[in-house]
Amino acid sequence: MRFQVDEQHDGVLLRSYLKGTLCVSTRLLTRLKNHPEGIKVNGEHVTVRRLLRAGDTVEIAEWDDTAQGVFRPEPLPFGILYEDEHLLIVDKPPRMPTHPSNRHDGDTLANALAYHYGTRGIPFVFRPVSRLDRNTSGILTLAKDQYTASMLCEQMKRREMHKTYLAIVHGQLPEHEGRIETGIRRITPGIVLRETCDVDAEGAELAVTEYRVLRENEAFSFVELHALTGRTHQLRVQLASLGCSIVGDGLYGTDEPCLERHALHATALELTHPYTNERMHIVSPLPEDLNEYLRRVLP
Repeated sequence: MRFQVDEQHDGVLLRSYLKGTLCVSTRLLTRLKNHPEGIKVNGEHVTVRRLLRAGDTVEIAEWDDTAQGVFRPEPLPFGILYEDEHLLIVDKPPRMPTHPSNRHDGDTLANALAYHYGTRGIPFVFRPVSRLDRNTSGILTLAKDQYTASMLCEQMKRREMHKTYLAIVHGQLPEHEGRIETGIRRITPGIVLRETCDVDAEGAELAVTEYRVLRENEAFSFVELHALTGRTHQLRVQLASLGCSIVGDGLYGTDEPCLERHALHATALELTHPYTNERMHIVSPLPEDLNEYLRRVLP
């Protein structure tokens, strides 16, 4: 990947240019420094202490660790919402884990993508920038190279990447529009179950969610959610703490036999493309199983 230094960055340290302008993470910068072709200026291998001049060409290596993220191919369904040589945005179905685990080693998105690209003879390293719970459907973003992954992670840290969720929940929320700001922590070390707590409690991580009620009756609400932080189970545990657990969420509420999964869908994504700087808007409509349930409980 090549980048041209402009007048604004004349006299800037290469380290500062890489981290501040190109948003190269500390982890990626370490890998580049240790790679024989990692960082070049005007075709010459240099250290990050190099002073840049306007017109210089900065080149950073592209490579993949092919031992990382290689999974058994399985012909599983999923949708592609956007794809180019750097970025892949998929529409994940419900009941499909993102990553393989001891309990799920062949029914995951990683297995589906291994099959999709393997049958086309295309090398592919599974590099999700974020993840969705197994029973959450919708938009999930993956990077095709280390630099794209680094750029997207920086956007997430700076809260410049915005994802919108839709959920059907039990009961009514306190207001039609509101903000939920709590701490979230593990209930017991070593297990996935979370609970809300004071922000300054031991083990707490700040979790912030904004919501807007789209439709409601006495028994159910259909809500739009924006997670401003990305804590594990954030939406599920915060809604349950208000007495409005997501329909079908047996972990923090009750199962729903008619639905067979929890009613949470990642419906929209806004991000900046790492190479073109184009602001992108990706949409995944509410899937039919949730639409059907919504028509039944909120006609």
